[in-house]
Amino acid sequence: MPEQTEQENITSLVKAIHEDRQAAKDKERREAWTKYVSLMVVALAVITAYGSLKAGGYSGRVLLSQAKASDAWAFFQAKSIKRSLAEMELRVGTSDSQPAAAQRVERFQQEQDEIQKQARDYEAQRDQAAKHGAPLGTGIAALQIAIALAAVCMITKRKSLWAAAGFLGILGLAYLLYGLFLV
Repeated sequence: MPEQTEQENITSLVKAIHEDRQAAKDKERREAWTKYVSLMVVALAVITAYGSLKAGGYSGRVLLSQAKASDAWAFFQAKSIKRSLAEMELRVGTSDSQPAAAQRVERFQQEQDEIQKQARDYEAQRDQAAKHGAPLGTGIAALQIAIALAAVCMITKRKSLWAAAGFLGILGLAYLLYGLFLV
């Protein structure tokens, strides 16, 4: 009889091991989709990093162009003051100083025109770079939320969150592409 109990123990142990293996395989099959969620998170993170890098570049261009435009307008104001002084000299000056004053007035006016054109060009560059900011910001935010939803999906094992993360990821990518290429 002891042999039979030992054999029964071995049989029940083998059966338990087999059931555990089968349960593990079933669980793995049921959760195989989580590998794709992980890959999606990686892809979204890479896309978000690239978008953030490009958004930072456009932001830097906005700041640089604004600084250049401000400097140009300050230079324009300085030339305006010099021109006003030359005009005053032209009105109240002696006949000997009037031709030189008239030349200075003309020169300052030409310089102001050039500086004004340059300042407006810098402002146009600033405005062009600033157009990218809103769609890139929206895209990056959507991508970050998609990553967060995918992470929660991995914890809770809810496929509906995966679908929501996928939708937001596609939306974020669309905004990113729009901000990079279509604005």
